[in-house]
Amino acid sequence: MRTSRLPACLLLLCLAGCSREKPKMPDISLPTLDGSRSVSVAGCPTEKCLTVSVAPWCGNCRTHSKTFQDLRSDLTAKGIATRFIVGMDRLDDVRAYAAEFGPDTLLDPDGLFPLTGVPSFTVSNATGTVLNTARGVPSFVKNEKALAWYLGLD
Repeated sequence: MRTSRLPACLLLLCLAGCSREKPKMPDISLPTLDGSRSVSVAGCPTEKCLTVSVAPWCGNCRTHSKTFQDLRSDLTAKGIATRFIVGMDRLDDVRAYAAEFGPDTLLDPDGLFPLTGVPSFTVSNATGTVLNTARGVPSFVKNEKALAWYLGLD
């Protein structure tokens, strides 16, 4: 009878992956569009939060802006907070696009919130632990219900 063993380095990688802590939301604060306050993205006022990051120059973001807004309405009814971060562009352009999402929209013209692409979705909990991330909007997403399902928030 023959037995196989995992190479030591592979075993260590498996163990390291199993013991890793989940990532946390960055400890940064961003101003709101209306200038009334600065909001920490590390925390969440509800059990779960959805952070949607978009940019004024992003065609996909613009195409789906209404879907993102409708998703916020649906999630609010379920007790899930949604916040929008508009950034990665000139402040005037960031402000103009942020106006579509409301006065509580967070402004990030300097790109302080770490992203690898837009639109970007981050689901986190009240302690700031990241539960899920997604980039882009798949072609099958035609409405807020499909987007909620895609993000695991249905």
